[in-house]
Amino acid sequence: MDVLQRSAAIARSLGISVEQATELDGGNQNHVVRVRGGRRDVVVRFAKDDTRMLVDPFDVEAWCLTATAEAGIHTSPLVARGTADGLSYLVVGHLPGTVAAANDLHAWREIGRIAAALAEVDVATAPDAFFTRFGRNPAEAWDAHLGYNFAALEGDDPLVDFGIYREPDRSKLRNVLASLRARRLSQGLVHGDLSTRNLLVNERYAVVDWGSAHSGPTCWGDLDQINRWRLLGDPESPVSEAAWSSALGGAGLTDAQAAPVLAELAVLHALDVVRWSYTSRPDRLDELVHRSARLLRVLGLTS
Repeated sequence: MDVLQRSAAIARSLGISVEQATELDGGNQNHVVRVRGGRRDVVVRFAKDDTRMLVDPFDVEAWCLTATAEAGIHTSPLVARGTADGLSYLVVGHLPGTVAAANDLHAWREIGRIAAALAEVDVATAPDAFFTRFGRNPAEAWDAHLGYNFAALEGDDPLVDFGIYREPDRSKLRNVLASLRARRLSQGLVHGDLSTRNLLVNERYAVVDWGSAHSGPTCWGDLDQINRWRLLGDPESPVSEAAWSSALGGAGLTDAQAAPVLAELAVLHALDVVRWSYTSRPDRLDELVHRSARLLRVLGLTS
């Protein structure tokens, strides 16, 4: 059964007549198919390679769609979440509109507003996969996450051998993480890929694709991601200085307020993502070592 046939079968199992099925662009991990029939217009998603799925990503996405809608954030309406022939799928209502342009400053301001609004979402009922390996209590998990990376800077740290930092840099990195540990950042929902490519423009903006959502500091986790795209000049996620200012303004922050926190979060990410890759995704190690080493240089913490 090919992609369109499988999507049509899923739609019919939900009582949706199928007149047209079209595979859409933009799915990295999942097939994304728009199915129309009668008065129904839905999007069916399922994994391209379900053999690599250690956890079901749609558990988190389905929860996010419901929880964010209840908090007043405009997103795709959840239609169904289930399995067919052992394959996990998610079906959402199709939202009309166009993807926001990377240079749309109004869209970037809305992204900042959404990042701040995510702090209002109660994560108590989120599935286990939403939380980090440090547990379901967000505040305790964040402290444990920071403690792990702080302790890893001691002793025989493989990140030195990888060239992420040099021995003389240890004290500076420890000071950065110590400062971050002293901050009490509100913990909650982080979208994880909050950019113009995941913002639809119509009568009002709608945020889509919750596949990277996780527990973390909110709104700081999403701003940290955007800031790292900006600092590294990421060609796939371009963020101009004007776009960055708009996003901060939408979140209700000034650069002076945000800069010290985001610099510390960027350091944490640079260290932690390489440690994660080293133990869990060695296939991505070279790529992430390069990015993290470059990020620490841009931040002026290594030479």
